[in-house]
Amino acid sequence: MHDAEEEDQLALEQRMYEESLKVLDEGQVLNGLIVAKYQDELLVDIGGKSEGTLPFRELSLAIEPKLLKVGDTLEVMIHRIDDQDGSLFLSERRARALKTWEKVIDAHNSDEVIEATVTQVVKGGVLVDLGMRGFVPASQIRRQPVGNLEELVGKRLRLKVIDLDHKRHRVVLSQRQVLEEELNAKKQELLGTLEVGQIREGVVVRLAEFGAFVDLGGIDGLIHNSELSYGRIKHPSEVVKIGDTVQVEIMKFDPEARKVSLSLKHTLADPWDEHAEKLFEGNKLVAQVVKVTPNYLLVEIVPGVLAMVPKGEFDPTAQYSPGQEVDVTLLTINAATRRITASIQHVADVPPEEIEKLAIEDDTGSIGTIGDALGVQAEVPADAAE
Repeated sequence: MHDAEEEDQLALEQRMYEESLKVLDEGQVLNGLIVAKYQDELLVDIGGKSEGTLPFRELSLAIEPKLLKVGDTLEVMIHRIDDQDGSLFLSERRARALKTWEKVIDAHNSDEVIEATVTQVVKGGVLVDLGMRGFVPASQIRRQPVGNLEELVGKRLRLKVIDLDHKRHRVVLSQRQVLEEELNAKKQELLGTLEVGQIREGVVVRLAEFGAFVDLGGIDGLIHNSELSYGRIKHPSEVVKIGDTVQVEIMKFDPEARKVSLSLKHTLADPWDEHAEKLFEGNKLVAQVVKVTPNYLLVEIVPGVLAMVPKGEFDPTAQYSPGQEVDVTLLTINAATRRITASIQHVADVPPEEIEKLAIEDDTGSIGTIGDALGVQAEVPADAAE
């Protein structure tokens, strides 16, 4: 029993001795208690009957010296031990930087997102406060170029560590990587929910000559000009502008290629229903020429609805041009096939069976709207807008 007590006492003395040595190691990080406050420094008790001096310049920028008071605790590092008298000089900012460096390494190893505030603009990017300084290159701030970096000062960024310099304790971070990973995850989630025939809300993000690109929430789809409107358009800007929120129908969808074809006009009122009271045989209307060929003309009789004027129902010697207004009489209307024929001469010189034959041969009689006549649905990769 006596031997056991003696061993316990020896173990205790050994541990106390080791702890006393620890306290006196330069670079050791300890919890300290402020016991006195002077004009530009603090006196801090770090245990083991040891007190050290902590100059205000060794405080982190996040700590306001005037708010510190006797009795407060700080985590400090033994920065230097005087060889002559054993005086201890402490640093709170170095302790914080060391702990932060360990956290940064852990974040890098676990691919963790960390948040930090932009403190300063420097050449090539910005500095952020991690508890230590971190550098974010300008190209790694967003997916798109950043104009005025000064606007970022004071803003919080969500970052991943992309490079570490262990010798110099330097860290390079990227917010762009975080944003791209989140976007890809959002795309994958969206790909699993898209179906042909769905009506989706999206935002117009880019216009091209052939159509408009719409962000569906992570994936961009294309509305071809022919699907933007039932009426005739030359450029998508006649119907939509960048930033518009639109309701669109999923027309085609290729999840592997990430191609999405959309329709805006399918979510709008059908002109055949909207103008039904004008679509009857014998009705006389002012139409606009859309297309001119030797065998037939295509005319827009009401916004978004076309009719074919076959050879024999217009003057072959007359000069017709797109955009020209002409008086027409509706000859035949087939709502099921959406075929309409009309006459500019107002006389049905061509028998109905010949008109039908012409329509089939020219493959234009089935054209019921401007969009059907003016374009074929194009498929463009969704990522083309990025």
